[in-house]
Amino acid sequence: MAAITADFPIIKPLNNADGLADHWLSQLKPFWQNMHSGTLTSSDSIALHYVYHRVEGASHAVVISSGRMEMAAKYAELCFDLVQAGYSVFLLDHRGQGLSQRELTNPHKGYIRDFSLYEQDLTQFVQQIVLPTGHQSHVALGHSMGCAILAGYLQHPHPFKAAILASPMFGIYTGLVPASVAEAIALAFGALNQRFSKTPWYFPGQGNYREKDFANNPLTTCLQRYQWLNQLYRDYPDAQLGGVTAHWVKAAIYAMRRVQQNAVKWHTPVLLLQAASDKVVSNHAQNNWFQHLPATVPHQQLVLQGARHEIFMEQDSIRQQAISAMNNFLAQLPPAQ
Repeated sequence: MAAITADFPIIKPLNNADGLADHWLSQLKPFWQNMHSGTLTSSDSIALHYVYHRVEGASHAVVISSGRMEMAAKYAELCFDLVQAGYSVFLLDHRGQGLSQRELTNPHKGYIRDFSLYEQDLTQFVQQIVLPTGHQSHVALGHSMGCAILAGYLQHPHPFKAAILASPMFGIYTGLVPASVAEAIALAFGALNQRFSKTPWYFPGQGNYREKDFANNPLTTCLQRYQWLNQLYRDYPDAQLGGVTAHWVKAAIYAMRRVQQNAVKWHTPVLLLQAASDKVVSNHAQNNWFQHLPATVPHQQLVLQGARHEIFMEQDSIRQQAISAMNNFLAQLPPAQ
């Protein structure tokens, strides 16, 4: 394991895609099974699953805010890299996904009433689980929806020295349809749902979880990591989650609007990792947010050519670029006051 100093340790990708299946059995799975796990009860009595690995003597902790549909185990490879470098890691399964409690009768429906609930859960996790471990500094790392949650959370007083945002969901990719038109249609469908049924409907085109072929997938160009992810969901069937409901879409739209409006008030050093070939979230929305950040706040952006939405599950060369950018960003942070 790398030497642990007051400076940020250098993170190195320790596995390659070709050997991932073997590495999962020999290294990653035993590592993951030794993670500490527990359950938090939210303020509205939702059981929230979390995991962490505390590195003895570590100065720095990384808190990961995952994307929609995701479970903590999806980050086993990244967590292994971080822990071997000398970082402690903490992950919370957001309510309604992973191994956390679902709020609807159909556990496959992606549902949230308001993103502020995600933020409240994250606040509780940080206060009750992360901070008592006594690390010198904390870094927030988010992916996709997890970045929207972090962006709301980080507008309030918090203990994080920096944030790393990978493929942040600051707007949804809508293709040739203008975002304003797509949002209006989505909100109109949500209004119909609320008028005619107390049961949250799937958004059109959405349904229960089903495994999808690698061909034309919007997540990654790395076949091995895509196959590994599918296998994880077979191994953890309780973590399977399907598409979004109209309620989730409405809450997401309002949350993303707040993120954009609050960009000018951002106060945390931030690295934005953008997947150039993303067809899940809007790169235009990311750029708009980034351009409105205060000049006085350190902020960096890296566009990863050829990358699809899942940057940390991409081909080795893309992961290497992302992790190198993280190392450079952390090394340039201003010293603690």
